[in-house]
Amino acid sequence: MNSESIAIASSVGLDRSRFAFQRSWFDEDVRPDWEKLTDPIRGRKLSILEVGSFEGASTTWILDHLMTHPESRMTAIDTFEGGMEHLDPDQVHKYDVSLLESRFRSNISKCEHVNKLRVMKAKSDDALLDLRRDGARFDFIYIDASHVAIDVLHDAVVCWRMLDVHGIMVFDDVAWKGYMEDCYNPRIAIKSFVQCATQEVSAMETEAQMWVTKVPNCIPATPNPDPALYYWDRKEHVSL
Repeated sequence: MNSESIAIASSVGLDRSRFAFQRSWFDEDVRPDWEKLTDPIRGRKLSILEVGSFEGASTTWILDHLMTHPESRMTAIDTFEGGMEHLDPDQVHKYDVSLLESRFRSNISKCEHVNKLRVMKAKSDDALLDLRRDGARFDFIYIDASHVAIDVLHDAVVCWRMLDVHGIMVFDDVAWKGYMEDCYNPRIAIKSFVQCATQEVSAMETEAQMWVTKVPNCIPATPNPDPALYYWDRKEHVSL
């Protein structure tokens, strides 16, 4: 590809006006971070998983910028039914979800590398387990589906098992607090996951997201020297 062709391809990839979003939080909140933090992996052969696609804001960006290698592939999972915050008419995040899938498919159709994308219309619970059973492996995973903490934690654990060492997993909405109760917000799940996987995690929190790199196990297990704590005596803990 000559320099003129590269320049044209680059300008097309940067032209986000060809897409139609009711609202793109990706472009508003995190795109500058992605442009900087994904720079080292651009042009490589990548296998990418996106859990939660909505109208395709992040999907289209990934297709334009991270799917340039001829052998790169992407899988996107979404029910296209929205989350709990989009369905309650009393909530400020009320959203017309009836157009989600049609907008998504229209947007991705405008991407040069759409033929590298597999769309799984399903709940992440089911789709992720299917992928794991099939032996799927990924270099980059983006989690932006349900905001409910237990759902985020489930997605994280299953995805982590499919992420290769040195791969990257990105959590969206680490600072999102749409509900007063922590159990309905992602942060507690994201922080808990990072703490539980400390031995193989290198984490960096941005203003809106958590970027996690999977590293070789760096913390060996050290047996507790106190036998009373290492060998738990059930009899001593039974209430009479």
